Amino acid sequence: MAKHHPDLIFCRKQAGVAIGRLCEKCDGKCVICDSYVRPCTLVRICDECNYGSYQGRCVICGGPGVSDIVNLGSSKTDLFYERKKYGFKKR
Repeated sequence: MAKHHPDLIFCRKQAGVAIGRLCEKCDGKCVICDSYVRPCTLVRICDECNYGSYQGRCVICGGPGVSDIVNLGSSKTDLFYERKKYGFKKR
Protein backbone atom coordinates (compact mmCIF):
# COMPACT_ATOMS: atom_id res chain seq x y z
CA MET A 1 0.00 0.00 0.00
CA ALA A 2 2.63 2.52 1.02
CA LYS A 3 4.74 1.49 -1.95
CA HIS A 4 2.36 3.22 -4.37
CA HIS A 5 1.41 6.15 -2.10
CA PRO A 6 4.53 8.12 -1.05
CA ASP A 7 2.67 10.23 1.53
CA LEU A 8 1.64 7.12 3.52
CA ILE A 9 4.02 5.37 5.93
CA PHE A 10 3.68 2.26 8.07
CA CYS A 11 3.62 2.63 11.84
CA ARG A 12 6.54 0.10 12.15
CA LYS A 13 5.80 -0.76 15.80
CA GLN A 14 6.35 -4.21 17.29
CA ALA A 15 3.69 -6.57 15.96
CA GLY A 16 1.22 -7.82 18.55
CA VAL A 17 -1.19 -10.74 18.64
CA ALA A 18 -3.89 -9.00 16.59
CA ILE A 19 -4.42 -10.28 13.06
CA GLY A 20 -4.78 -7.70 10.30
CA ARG A 21 -8.15 -8.02 8.58
CA LEU A 22 -9.25 -7.09 5.08
CA CYS A 23 -12.66 -6.08 3.76
CA GLU A 24 -14.36 -7.73 0.79
CA LYS A 25 -13.08 -5.01 -1.56
CA CYS A 26 -9.43 -5.49 -0.54
CA ASP A 27 -9.57 -9.28 -0.13
CA GLY A 28 -6.63 -10.95 -1.86
CA LYS A 29 -4.32 -7.91 -1.82
CA CYS A 30 -0.93 -8.04 -0.20
CA VAL A 31 -0.81 -5.54 2.66
CA ILE A 32 2.85 -4.69 2.09
CA CYS A 33 3.21 -4.41 -1.69
CA ASP A 34 -0.43 -3.87 -2.77
CA SER A 35 -0.33 -6.74 -5.29
CA TYR A 36 -2.59 -9.75 -5.85
CA VAL A 37 0.19 -12.36 -5.81
CA ARG A 38 -0.76 -15.44 -3.74
CA PRO A 39 -1.30 -14.00 -0.24
CA CYS A 40 -0.61 -16.90 2.12
CA THR A 41 0.62 -15.40 5.41
CA LEU A 42 -1.41 -13.85 8.21
CA VAL A 43 -0.42 -10.26 8.92
CA ARG A 44 0.12 -9.28 12.55
CA ILE A 45 -0.43 -5.65 13.51
CA CYS A 46 0.53 -3.75 16.65
CA ASP A 47 -1.91 -3.45 19.54
CA GLU A 48 -2.25 0.32 19.10
CA CYS A 49 -3.42 -0.12 15.49
CA ASN A 50 -6.06 -2.63 16.66
CA TYR A 51 -7.45 -0.66 19.61
CA GLY A 52 -10.83 1.00 20.11
CA SER A 53 -12.69 2.01 16.97
CA TYR A 54 -9.87 0.60 14.82
CA GLN A 55 -10.54 -2.95 16.06
CA GLY A 56 -11.61 -5.34 13.32
CA ARG A 57 -11.26 -2.86 10.44
CA CYS A 58 -9.57 -3.33 7.09
CA VAL A 59 -5.81 -2.77 7.26
CA ILE A 60 -5.64 -1.25 3.76
CA CYS A 61 -8.67 1.04 3.44
CA GLY A 62 -9.97 1.28 7.03
CA GLY A 63 -13.42 0.05 6.06
CA PRO A 64 -15.42 -2.40 8.19
CA GLY A 65 -13.74 -5.73 8.03
CA VAL A 66 -7.68 0.28 11.04
CA SER A 67 -5.39 1.31 9.13
CA ASP A 68 -1.87 0.75 10.39
CA ILE A 69 -0.72 3.33 7.90
CA VAL A 70 -0.37 6.97 8.90
CA ASN A 71 -1.06 9.75 6.44
CA LEU A 72 2.18 11.72 6.59
CA GLY A 73 0.65 14.68 4.77
CA SER A 74 -1.91 15.36 7.49
CA SER A 75 0.69 14.72 10.22
CA LYS A 76 2.92 17.45 8.80
CA THR A 77 -0.07 19.80 8.56
CA ASP A 78 -1.00 19.08 12.18
CA LEU A 79 2.60 19.73 13.26
CA PHE A 80 2.59 23.09 11.46
CA TYR A 81 -0.51 24.27 13.31
CA GLU A 82 0.73 22.92 16.66
CA ARG A 83 3.97 24.88 16.26
CA LYS A 84 2.02 27.97 15.23
CA LYS A 85 -0.29 27.63 18.25
CA TYR A 86 2.59 27.54 20.74
CA GLY A 87 4.72 30.13 18.94
CA PHE A 88 7.65 27.89 17.97
CA LYS A 89 9.69 29.21 15.08
CA LYS A 90 11.62 27.16 12.57
CA ARG A 91 15.40 27.50 12.88
